[in-house]
Amino acid sequence: MIVKMNKITLLGMDYQREALTKTLMELGAVEISEVIADDYSELVENPKVQEELSRIETELAEVDSSLSCLKKYSPVKKQLFKNRRDVTVSEFNKVIKNIGRVRDMVNEILQKEEHLVSLRSEENRLNNLYISLLPWKELNAPLEYSGTKKTVFQYGTIPSINDWELIQSEVSEKFPDAYIERINNDKDQHYLFFIVHKESEQEFLSYLQSKGYNRVTFSNLTGTVAYNMDRISMRIEEISAEREKTIDNIKDIGKDRKDLEILYDWLLMEKGRLEATERIIKTKKVFLITGWVPERYAMEVKKIIESKYIVSVEIEEPADDEEFPVLLENRGIAEAGEPVMQMYSLPNSREIDPNTVMAPFFIILFGIMFSDGGYGLILALLSGIILWRFELEDSMRKFMKLMFFCGLSTMFWGLMFGGWFGISSLVQYAVWFDMVSEPERMLSWSLLFGIIHIYAGFALKAANLIREKKYLDALFDVGFVYVFYTGAVLCLLPYIPAINAGKAAPLVNTGKYMLVIGGVLLILTQGRSKKNIFSKLAGGLFSLYDVVGFLSDVLSYSRLLALGLATSIIASIINEISFMFDFPIVLKIILAAAILLVGHTVNFGINALGAYVHSCRLQYLEFFGKFFTGGGQAFSPLKINTKYTKLKSDAEQEIMPVHTA
Repeated sequence: MIVKMNKITLLGMDYQREALTKTLMELGAVEISEVIADDYSELVENPKVQEELSRIETELAEVDSSLSCLKKYSPVKKQLFKNRRDVTVSEFNKVIKNIGRVRDMVNEILQKEEHLVSLRSEENRLNNLYISLLPWKELNAPLEYSGTKKTVFQYGTIPSINDWELIQSEVSEKFPDAYIERINNDKDQHYLFFIVHKESEQEFLSYLQSKGYNRVTFSNLTGTVAYNMDRISMRIEEISAEREKTIDNIKDIGKDRKDLEILYDWLLMEKGRLEATERIIKTKKVFLITGWVPERYAMEVKKIIESKYIVSVEIEEPADDEEFPVLLENRGIAEAGEPVMQMYSLPNSREIDPNTVMAPFFIILFGIMFSDGGYGLILALLSGIILWRFELEDSMRKFMKLMFFCGLSTMFWGLMFGGWFGISSLVQYAVWFDMVSEPERMLSWSLLFGIIHIYAGFALKAANLIREKKYLDALFDVGFVYVFYTGAVLCLLPYIPAINAGKAAPLVNTGKYMLVIGGVLLILTQGRSKKNIFSKLAGGLFSLYDVVGFLSDVLSYSRLLALGLATSIIASIINEISFMFDFPIVLKIILAAAILLVGHTVNFGINALGAYVHSCRLQYLEFFGKFFTGGGQAFSPLKINTKYTKLKSDAEQEIMPVHTA
């Protein structure tokens, strides 16, 4: 159900504003709304927190970077399904009291990471330089040597497409005062050096350039290539040792990782408090806070606030047409359906929470599509063990609860259809029938399930209209639609697979009357919002076309048959393949076990995902489309939001006073 909300207004002294917002955060029950004060904009203002908020966000980013660095170089194993660790308030406050030390740790980690980045950059540069020197390792001349007073010395490359022997012969013939030698070559280049008299330099260079000559220089390098390559190798080894030492230092700091996580969560809390403070208005002396609080906590919050501060607290119910934040509170199966609905949208604050109706349908449809009782047993056991053995976050707990119920549903339908790990000999014990051998019968039931599901959606639409005291709208838009659609379904009975046309004849005749009566009623009522009689009749006539969409929606439920068959048939095929090889008995057992394990695991995963996705689709399109308004804004109280820690009150404390800035 949707929790009832009360509006809360607090008017107090500005010097107590910061302390009061901290108390509201500790209570975690009040959502602070933005106050619109256009008429008093010259008298009031929002607290100026942007500068402090920017500082907090910057520091948050730095702490997050330091934790990412620790995760990279000093990873730790976390508990399965548990993202946050328990920390008492006293432990939390102890770290915050020594916040300077923790901030120094952050700066040290960031400096060391920056040093690692510079080492990596230098190492990459040296590796690239080493690779570029490699073809020249046979060059004995110093790299800084460029010739004598009368000669020019250069080294460079010529594309290997040129014939080297031809180049040598042409140089000997045309430039007797020049010497050229190839040092190395590969598939792309000839690596060479030459010495030429300065008087012939330009002419000689023009000749080489006609061959694609490219001069190579190694600026800032002195000595031979071999000497420089040795120096580079030594420096790379030094960098490697320095990197290992720096990483070891980071790992040493990582022993205090928990303190960094507490600092991050403290900053996250401060950010939330400052963002909420921005929505407050104040004058020089007083402040005003408006917001929302769950009805059952309203008077308790009022009592606590008024006992600690000089403040006026007013509690009132929302106006009839006023939207309020949505907080869902369900139990059992309805609670398990919340993750499915929230992926789509929260309900509007003024409509009925559909989880009580939607969740059972989701679970039933999932079970029909997954269909194998053995797979359902595994799903129920896995999710049940996880619920029992692990402390889960709220969203994960609800999802695992949903999977547990889906597993039970799958076991039930496996019993009904005789599906247990695709074992064909067990099908004869089906309580109802075998869908694989009677697919037409299963198709008929799938369509019936679809009609029931869609009609439930229309029923919720009627319930919402009745809740708004629109009794005639409920009759016209749901009651008459039931009559018309039911008539259409009964008229189509002879065309449904596995339906006995003779026995269905009386129902078909009844359906014809319902179809006509329902059609007339819709024509007379569905255009009632139009202004003139012709528009009203036209609107009514157009509404009859909606039956096409209804029948299309019903056909969508044929996926119950399709996915149910896929699970059963693939499972049986896996069983057949596993025992079809004519090998010695030991090898045959090993091979069969491997095929069964891998095959059923893949089949389980694919079809469980398919059942989940298609069950969601049937809720979102065929079910929600009939009544759901949605668009509700989640209730977001000012509270202690953390990423790494879960605060636990000390045994002697009732309220959790957390140190804030």
